Amino acid sequence: MDQIAPVAQPRLVWLLGRDGYQRVCLRFWCLTSGVYTVLLLLQAYSVTVGLITAEHALLIRATAIVGLATFFVVMRAGWNRHFNDPAMTAQQMAFALGILAMCYVLTPSLRASLLIVTPLVLVFGAFTLTPRMCRQLGGFAVAMQAVAMVLSLQLHLEGNDVHPEAIIFVGCAVVFTMTGEMAARLSALREQLRVQKRELRLALERNELLARQDELTLLPNRRHALEMMEYEGRRAKRDKVPPCICMLDIDHFKRINDTYGHAAGDKVLRLFASHAVPALRGPDILARWGGEEFILLMPETSVADAVLAVERLRTNFAHAHIWADHPELQVTFSAGIAAHQSGAPIQETVARADAALYRAKQEGRNRTLQA
Repeated sequence: MDQIAPVAQPRLVWLLGRDGYQRVCLRFWCLTSGVYTVLLLLQAYSVTVGLITAEHALLIRATAIVGLATFFVVMRAGWNRHFNDPAMTAQQMAFALGILAMCYVLTPSLRASLLIVTPLVLVFGAFTLTPRMCRQLGGFAVAMQAVAMVLSLQLHLEGNDVHPEAIIFVGCAVVFTMTGEMAARLSALREQLRVQKRELRLALERNELLARQDELTLLPNRRHALEMMEYEGRRAKRDKVPPCICMLDIDHFKRINDTYGHAAGDKVLRLFASHAVPALRGPDILARWGGEEFILLMPETSVADAVLAVERLRTNFAHAHIWADHPELQVTFSAGIAAHQSGAPIQETVARADAALYRAKQEGRNRTLQA
């Protein structure tokens, strides 16, 4: 008995889960946690060399761990899906700014390094947040710095000299505000590039569609028909399931153009396409070959079944209700059918169907003949 190969399981499924987008959010959390880990290790070293007290280090460490654990639980449980940004970037940045403010108050000897980290936190917003939120976080960083400095002065942890703190605050306010503004501009540029990328993708899709679709009838065009016939030719050679090809031509189409104008001729072609497609079988492909000529590809179809399908189409096309609004434009079509012969080029089958169509025209039109 054949063994069924096990489905590959994503790595770290116990940590990141199975949902693709949630895994991306949690990977960002893991990156953030790595940064916190490095900073907490540096903090522990600072305790050993007497730069900060063990009590203050414990308070900062506990706050960071509780915050990180909370974010992990929210994401792992899927509650983050209720946020506009499921990665919770703004919330995590705000928490990081709060931690830095706490460290500023409790670790006076490390303040220089903390003030360097704050702009780095603000830059993260450029990758996911809106420009407005980037600016708001810049303002939030300034507010947190003001609170930290006031608390520091109130707790007398760095003396009671207001002037150095005021100078530092002004410098921080300028730097944080400008960092938030730069992050906002980068965010706006990212959004602009995203919009341009989407528009370019849509334009490429439209161009690809136009390259394969007839603009007037919205049917596949000759190029697409040739591609599909080549595919069916290869499949027939491989799977021994030959298709049938039918060439169709609107009868007396030139007379319509000469009598009523090219706009009326275009209307006839659109009417034919719109009523022919619903009458076809599922796998059949009708394409505009050129002018008033169409080609019908019928995969895995015998000649007898192909004749029945085309005759049904011809009968439906002649029905009066199709031409109720424009009885003067009512026309018929002639058709020639050829079965693809194994090993023969598909172009040869098209030529045989075209020859059968020519005979149908010679024998009076409004009929279907097979090669």
